[in-house]
Amino acid sequence: MTMLKFVTDQNGIRYELSERLGQGGQGSVYAVKGGRLAVKLILGGDQLRRDRLRNQITHVRRLPLKDLALAKPLEMLRPPYTGYVMEMLTGMGPIKSLMNPPKGESSLAKWYLESGGLRRRLRLLGKAAHLLAQLHGKGLVYSDPSPENIFISLTKDDNEVWLIDTDNLQYEANPANCVFTPGFGAPELIKRTSGATSLSDAFAFAVLAFQTLTLAHPFIGDMVDAGEPELEEQAYAGLLPWIDDPNDNRNRSSFGVPRTTVLSQRLVDSFWQAFGPGRANPCARPSLSEWAERLFAAADGTIVCPGCSGTYFFNQSVCPWCNLDRPEFATIVFHLWDPGFGAEGGIAMKPKGESKQPVLMGYGAVTNNQAFIITRRLAFGSLVGQIDLPVVSVTLVDDCVKLKSLDGNRYLLLTQTGGHKSELSDREKSIKLEKGRSAWQLHFRASKELHRVAMFELRGGART
Repeated sequence: MTMLKFVTDQNGIRYELSERLGQGGQGSVYAVKGGRLAVKLILGGDQLRRDRLRNQITHVRRLPLKDLALAKPLEMLRPPYTGYVMEMLTGMGPIKSLMNPPKGESSLAKWYLESGGLRRRLRLLGKAAHLLAQLHGKGLVYSDPSPENIFISLTKDDNEVWLIDTDNLQYEANPANCVFTPGFGAPELIKRTSGATSLSDAFAFAVLAFQTLTLAHPFIGDMVDAGEPELEEQAYAGLLPWIDDPNDNRNRSSFGVPRTTVLSQRLVDSFWQAFGPGRANPCARPSLSEWAERLFAAADGTIVCPGCSGTYFFNQSVCPWCNLDRPEFATIVFHLWDPGFGAEGGIAMKPKGESKQPVLMGYGAVTNNQAFIITRRLAFGSLVGQIDLPVVSVTLVDDCVKLKSLDGNRYLLLTQTGGHKSELSDREKSIKLEKGRSAWQLHFRASKELHRVAMFELRGGART
C-alpha cells in the first residue's frame, strides 16, 4: 500500500505526513512533518461515521482537559478521509515498544535493559495510571487503554506519557457501542454486559502493565498459546485462570521475565486482585489511583547496579540481571510529622500489635555516586498537577549524602535529637551517615504544620 503523503482539514490547511506512529483496530496515527501535531486516520469513511466523529470531537473540546497530557483533537479532516488533526509531542511512540522484543532478539535481559530497564517501565506505567486516574476524577472514562494509544518518549532518558485516541472519551458508554482492543478488553465488555467504566479501564491497564513489566500476557499461558483459537477467546472473556493464579495451574506460562525480578510484593498483590477476584467482579479490581501509587512506590524502591547499570529492587541481595552483589546504598524514608505529638511535635506513630511504629509515607534508595530526586509527590504527597517536579536532589558519595534544593525553597535539616539545625538551600550540603542509624531529618514544611519528613540511613551491601 502506498504511503499517504498529504491530508487537508476542514479549514483547508494541508498537512504533510511523515512516519506512522501507531496502528490499531480503528485506524492509524501519523506524525505531521515539522510540527507538534499528528493525524489520526480512521477506517471507514462513510458520512454517518464522519458525523459521529464530528459530534464526538465537539464534545471532547468542551471537556475540562487543559491540564492533562492528552492528544486533544483540533480539526476534522476533509473527505475522502475520515479522521482528525491532534496535538502531539515530538519523539513519542506507542508503549508497545516496551512490551514486545524484536523478532530474533537473542537476549531478553539485554533488550529489557537497553529499552530502559525496570525503573523506567515502572515510572512510565505510574504516569500512565496517574493520567487515567485524573480522567476518572473528572468523571470521564477513557474506554480503550491499549499498547497503541498510550504514547511514551522514545528516548530512554525521557519519561513523558501522553494519551491519544481522545475521541473515545465519554462520561458513560453503551454496552452495544463500546470500543476495546482485543486482548485488553475487560470480560464484561467482551460479553457486552456492561459499557466502558473506570473499572474496565483499570482492567485494560492492568493487562498492559503486567505485559510491559513481565513481557507475558496475563491470560496467554502455555495451554492457550498451544491450543485452539477458542481457548484464547475463553481466556480473554475471563473464563480461564490467569497465568500466575496461585490456586489453578491449568494456564501456567513459561514465557516472560521472572516475576520476582520485576514485581514488588505489592504489585503481585495488585495483579492478583485484578486478574483473580477482579476477573469476574469489577469492584474487586485496584483503581487507577491505586495502580499509580504502587507503581511509583516500586520505582522509588529500585537501585542501579554498578556493573550492568540495570535497575532492581533494593531488597534483593544480588542484581538479577548480572548476578553482581548488591552494593552499599542509602535509603530515604518519608514519615509524617505531627505538630501535636509531644511539646514540639514529632514523628506520627500508629499501633502495631502491642507497640507502635512510625507512619510510612514513602521511600527511596540510592547507590554510590548516583542521585535520587525527591519530587513533589514524595515531599508533599502531591497527586495533582506536575507531581514529578524536582524538590531536592540526594546524592550518595561513600558514607555521606549530598543534598541540594532544586525548587528555590529552603528546608529545615536537623538531627534526630534536635541538637543541630541547618537550612538546606540551592547550595549543596553534605551530611555524614552511619550504618543502621537515621541521624538526620529533612523537613518540607514548618514544624508547626502537619508535613512529611525525610530520614536517611546507610545500608550495607549484600556481603557487609
